[in-house]
Amino acid sequence: MNQLVTAEPWKLVLIGLAAGLVGGGLGVGGGIVLVPLLVAVGFDQHRSHATSLAAIVLIAATGAVSFGMSGEVALGTGVTIGIGGIAGSVVGASVMHRSNPRTLTIIFGIVLFVAALRMISGASPLAGAAGFGDLTQVVVALGIGLVAGFFAGLAGIGGGVLIVPSTVLLLGLSQYQAQGTSLVAIIFTAISGTIVHLKNKRVRLKDGLVVG
Repeated sequence: MNQLVTAEPWKLVLIGLAAGLVGGGLGVGGGIVLVPLLVAVGFDQHRSHATSLAAIVLIAATGAVSFGMSGEVALGTGVTIGIGGIAGSVVGASVMHRSNPRTLTIIFGIVLFVAALRMISGASPLAGAAGFGDLTQVVVALGIGLVAGFFAGLAGIGGGVLIVPSTVLLLGLSQYQAQGTSLVAIIFTAISGTIVHLKNKRVRLKDGLVVG
């Protein structure tokens, strides 16, 4: 689809509202809503993923502030996951640039399926998860960020569908704290992935800002 196809601003605002509700409510960036809706209003597959990630920067930042004001953010953990997410997101965004639209569609479908399973099954901390030593927690958090960041850059999501259950299961966070912490980490992954997408000329930045 031609990259010059434009969407009416009111449609972008409605898309942003929908993504914000999902992102704030579930502790995710909202990309599971953004990507298919951006495709529906005329974005090609690559630009829907890239523009979604740009919008997620603002969505995640706003959500993180809201959760933080309620005391539901483990800031150090979120930053650590975010540091791992930077590396993962850069790699994922680079892979996205080289992938064909059909492959991206399949990958996004898999991500949606995983997200659906997570929402249905929920998550409970693994026995002993809360007892990890400081170094182990750092290594686990970096690993979570690396994997989540990769899929963030690749699929145009924030990575919260992986971060939230992982921090509950592996780090022993409560559900609400996991959601708030996830949004902090997503800020890092979304910014780094968006920078790569900008270099590759995949982002419709103005539209991303309107959505965000």
